[in-house]
Amino acid sequence: MKVDGQFKEGARAALPIVLGYLPVGVAFGVLARKAGLNPLEAGTMSFLVYAGASQFIAVEMLSNGASLVPIVLTTFFVNLRHLLMSSTVSLYFNRQPLRMTGLLSAQLTDESFAVAMADPSKISDRPRYLFALQMTSQLAWITGSVTGALFGSFINSSSYGIPFALPALFICLLVLQLKSRIHFCVMGLACFFSLLFKAIVPGNWYIVMAALVASVAGLWLEWVKRKKSQRS
Repeated sequence: MKVDGQFKEGARAALPIVLGYLPVGVAFGVLARKAGLNPLEAGTMSFLVYAGASQFIAVEMLSNGASLVPIVLTTFFVNLRHLLMSSTVSLYFNRQPLRMTGLLSAQLTDESFAVAMADPSKISDRPRYLFALQMTSQLAWITGSVTGALFGSFINSSSYGIPFALPALFICLLVLQLKSRIHFCVMGLACFFSLLFKAIVPGNWYIVMAALVASVAGLWLEWVKRKKSQRS
């Protein structure tokens, strides 16, 4: 059976994410086991929810005895950032049916978004490429989650930097995206405003608010740069 070219290319592009998801997925599985989930439940959560930050928050809340409603509401607000990412990606699939755009949006994560937007020409009207990138990444995440849950009882969840695994992955992806002074400026603004809004805004709205401010600032800086290049 011949593998589609777009699909093969997308699967290869997922390699950096796979290398990150396997250890981070193991970290999630360890924490999930500590929270009382078995390997099947941890794997099912990674299959159905597939949102690293929200899953880490959910198992932490489960460990603290939180009920279902607070967990659902908290993870919902944390995942509001996906509205920004999916709306950005959807611009490259205008000619695709709504069901395809919905599927690609549902599978989108911070990491697959970062890889996809590093070169948007690769995803423009190429749904099989993005789908392969996302599915390969999710398989790695599920594999790591189940592995961590299977052996979680033998690992101290507070050791080996496990609680820092997810932030570390985000930092690595951020570094790969910093290619110009504008990127560094947007990063600095996002950092500043996220800390500012976190101090004054309750809940997790500070994530969405800081992302909006940094995005607008980035667009303005790009506009200024284009204006200067047109004059010269």
